[in-house]
Amino acid sequence: MNYDSLLNRIYGAVAEPALWPETLASVADQLDSIGGMVVYNAPPGGKNLIVLGRLDPEYTAIFQKHYVWNPWTTAAKDQPFNKAIIAGSLVERRIIQKTGFYADVLAPQHIEDMAVISHRGMARDGGVGGFGFSLSAQGADRAEHNRQRLQRLAPHLCRALDATLRLGPLTDGSRQLARVLQSMPNAALLLDNRQHIVHANPAAEQLLRAGDGLTCLSNDGLRLSALLPDERLALSRNLAQALRVADGSGDLLGEPLRLTRLSGAAPLLVVPVPLPPPAFALWELSDTARLLVLIIDPGARNLVAATALQAAFGLTAAEARVATLIGSGLSGPQAAQVLGVAPATVKTHLARCFEKLGVRSQVELARMLSALPAEPSMFNGMD
Repeated sequence: MNYDSLLNRIYGAVAEPALWPETLASVADQLDSIGGMVVYNAPPGGKNLIVLGRLDPEYTAIFQKHYVWNPWTTAAKDQPFNKAIIAGSLVERRIIQKTGFYADVLAPQHIEDMAVISHRGMARDGGVGGFGFSLSAQGADRAEHNRQRLQRLAPHLCRALDATLRLGPLTDGSRQLARVLQSMPNAALLLDNRQHIVHANPAAEQLLRAGDGLTCLSNDGLRLSALLPDERLALSRNLAQALRVADGSGDLLGEPLRLTRLSGAAPLLVVPVPLPPPAFALWELSDTARLLVLIIDPGARNLVAATALQAAFGLTAAEARVATLIGSGLSGPQAAQVLGVAPATVKTHLARCFEKLGVRSQVELARMLSALPAEPSMFNGMD
């Protein structure tokens, strides 16, 4: 492949990130290289990300699990960005050959050296990364020649990768999802892989402003937080568990979490929903949405139901409030306590509700309420 065709392939991967493995293999062909990769080496405890071009996935898995922070990685961490470097010039080959990294990953693939480029966009959260091209013994013998050829391509590779990473938030579907959430009556938020809020719909913004049971803290980005210390820790763990499911490192999703409201209102119910992984692995480095968080406010749901009952069946406001409370499982005396009225008043309103709704028991009333739509707008104009 000639130089111009190779550049077309490199920049073509911006428009179609699925072409990056093929692009890396094409670059490797120009360098006497076995194969190439784009890699993010996360700090201990973080998630490593990698895109392979003709390298063996089996040995790559061993590398990711045990040898991400090998002598080459550590030495390359302090090197200039966007500059092609031969890893063997940083660490003597005899030192590498004594390591488990060499025995378990390099030697089985006949890799003797690496031509690498550190990328500025990967230097985040204590991690490093960039491009790496594996050199066989023949490629290592021509290391300087291959370095020079890679340096010629380095600006183009880095610009193409920058553009690909920036496209992530525009193409992962989170913007479309955010538009859908705007019309939802219930509070809903989108969080990135660091639990930072990337979108909150109007209902969620109103709930967070009220600060009753749930708020947000500014800690290198906005984060959800419960008001009570024990619940704050439980919320963080619940979200972290859901994010592990989202990135594939976990498979157990926690139960919905109840958060106490200091006003005495019914507890909020927080339901995290993992979102599908991005189409391009390295998009996980972008601040893209990885978690949908639904916040259910039972009080708000009762208000929606009461509005629907008034509009559809001609209940008065007082009758509708009684109907929603009794239908949600409260007894007559409990409903009276919530509303601040006498039990006899509740009994009178309930009898009228039964008559207007055509039901005969609290069970039938609850069944009718559960069938009502969540959005009052469906009843607009039905006066």
